[in-house]
Amino acid sequence: REAGGGRREAGGGRRAAGGSGSLPGGCAEGKVAGVKDRMRKLAGDGRVRLLVFFGAFAGALVCFWLWKAGIGADDLRRGWALGQDFLRERPLWLFLALVVLPGLPVPTSALLFLAGVVWRDRPVEACVIAIVAMTMNLTWTYWLAAGFARRTVERLSEWLGFRIPEVRESNRLRVVLALKLTPGIPMFVQNYLCGFLRVPFRLYLMVSLACNGLIGIGFVLAGVGFGDGRLVPVLAGMFLVILGALVIRWVRDWMAGRKAVA
Repeated sequence: REAGGGRREAGGGRRAAGGSGSLPGGCAEGKVAGVKDRMRKLAGDGRVRLLVFFGAFAGALVCFWLWKAGIGADDLRRGWALGQDFLRERPLWLFLALVVLPGLPVPTSALLFLAGVVWRDRPVEACVIAIVAMTMNLTWTYWLAAGFARRTVERLSEWLGFRIPEVRESNRLRVVLALKLTPGIPMFVQNYLCGFLRVPFRLYLMVSLACNGLIGIGFVLAGVGFGDGRLVPVLAGMFLVILGALVIRWVRDWMAGRKAVA
């Protein structure tokens, strides 16, 4: 009986080993199933459907207005060309737009793409100017939140009888990375929150440029290729955007793994 029990235990060990051998495939299938499940939940989310509906409705209204106004594709192309010529002759306006508008609810990627289209004859300078403008935007949004906005909220909180908590030194890098790597938070909100929490400016600036700089250059190069009608800069820009997104995702997963281990 003891020998039979030993054989049964050995057989169970072999079955367990076989099951563990098939684990990677099961994990991959589980991840795919998890992605599909999240996609189904996203598609069934009422807020997403409402957003898609309003987007389609707004697009239909714009098309209807253009049709009623007699504006066709040729008119849009001429307007686009005139806008490019205007900004090319007045580069300071576009530079100021790159510095100021990302601090408002304006898509930064669209502005960087436009900069690439307008300055397509000098792509290296366009990338350098875009990085300088991003740095200046990161700077003024941070100090506005760390100064005026913080003092205003502090006075209000003192009147209400509570204090704003301070970020501990050991958590500063984690807070900046969490804000910069969390998908769905607009860039201007990230900047204002980092300034409001008064994380060290140098740390904030370095992490922000590391997270957003590569993707920003990618959008500029994509605009350069689009404006010139060349495929190579477009592909290079798309590659940098995808690479930057993958790096951000890898760092986010790495942080989540460390948090799970802790």
